[in-house]
Amino acid sequence: MTQAKITKKDGYRCAPDGAMVQIFSFGEIVTGKVAEWALSDHAAQRMFDPREETKVEAVPETKRRRAKK
Repeated sequence: MTQAKITKKDGYRCAPDGAMVQIFSFGEIVTGKVAEWALSDHAAQRMFDPREETKVEAVPETKRRRAKK
């Protein structure tokens, strides 16, 4: 799900339900189609969930060398 934080100082106005215009204030976190619209209008910044973005790479095993006697 897309999440975004409104960064436009005056807030962001849109009508996600059709006829009723809603105002989202500066700093508010929005989701779904409102977030996508705000991002496309450059009125918001995308939010990332660190749990979804963390990439774990498997380190290949290396064999231990024998010490020379």
